[in-house]
Amino acid sequence: MFKIRPAERGDAKALTQLMHQSSAYGGNYASILDGYAVTPAQIDIDVFYVADLQDDIAGFYSLTLADEPELDLMFVADHAQGTGIGAKLFQHMAAEAKRRGIPSIKIVSHPPSVGFYQRMGATIVGTKPPTMKVTWARPILNLAI
Repeated sequence: MFKIRPAERGDAKALTQLMHQSSAYGGNYASILDGYAVTPAQIDIDVFYVADLQDDIAGFYSLTLADEPELDLMFVADHAQGTGIGAKLFQHMAAEAKRRGIPSIKIVSHPPSVGFYQRMGATIVGTKPPTMKVTWARPILNLAI
């Protein structure tokens, strides 16, 4: 069984490894993570929670609280896919947003993840055009809290 707990500064390396080992970001999608690392400072600033499975981080999310609150990162380890951890993390994120009085969350989605977010109640509201680094369009979703 797993528990959801706040991320700690010392988790930064494990979160970065989890992201870079994700098969969801292989092939053409790998470029989005090139050179990216979760930092202890980022954990201090944003809302980070991890799914801790017997002292193994099996997934995590981060929520930015800037002008437009956004689900910045959400990853589930390959070995934990299909266990319900992703849904529990998402539900936790929504509850945390509600607790903080946030009315809605923006989600710029990895294209293969759109169906998951829709099943969790988010709706597509637009598309983020490709950039030099991210060479594909990404769906933008909104989750009303």
